[in-house]
Amino acid sequence: MKSKLNKSVTTGALCILFAVWIIMETGKINSNLISNEPGPRLFPYISAIGIIICSLLSMVFDGKKQTKVTERKPYLDKAGWIRLVLILSELFVFGFGIEWLGFLITSIIMMIVIIWTLKGDKKINTIIGVGLAIGLSMLVYFGFTKGFMIPLPTGKLWEMLGITLPF
Repeated sequence: MKSKLNKSVTTGALCILFAVWIIMETGKINSNLISNEPGPRLFPYISAIGIIICSLLSMVFDGKKQTKVTERKPYLDKAGWIRLVLILSELFVFGFGIEWLGFLITSIIMMIVIIWTLKGDKKINTIIGVGLAIGLSMLVYFGFTKGFMIPLPTGKLWEMLGITLPF
């Protein structure tokens, strides 16, 4: 059986190199702290460490599998390419929607749409999908606006109509 290096090992190694680059570039960020806040370096470091951990786990568990050269399937078939273009289009619409409808409403709608696009033939409980979209969107929204004090767009449409949203 002739086999090649597993894609998980190759991808994992590239992701680890990318994470090391993130760590090196994050070290260049100026962090003049005024209070006890963690500073702008915290989240890039956390994400880089997460990338390294996930890459190592993928390399260890998925890297063991040997695949025959003749058994390889294309990464994306025709349906996969269509789904990829559809998701990119949905994200493009999200960019416009966030400006007009605001972050919270747009993110809930777009997360529901993207969940249904990604599910393919799999069955997903509608209540769980909608609940997940609402819960995660609210967590991100209130985490940024109340936790980090970073304002997110409220939407030009509501301002033009004179409607003040409660959030």
